[in-house]
Amino acid sequence: MPIYDYQCRDCKKTFETLVRASHVPSCPGCGSENLEKLLSIPAPSVTHSNPEPCQPGGCGACRFN
Repeated sequence: MPIYDYQCRDCKKTFETLVRASHVPSCPGCGSENLEKLLSIPAPSVTHSNPEPCQPGGCGACRFN
């Protein structure tokens, strides 16, 4: 079940929601189904086993280095 970002065309609220195949999403602000699906940026995958959070100049395996 993917998570999509939407903007309501009626009240302009931006939100994300989990969408099932038969589910029609609605705005949590006004209840409208008049939505625009937004381009989402996927979350980066973590490929190293370092339990410490990445910091600038830190772990050697992330984009901050």
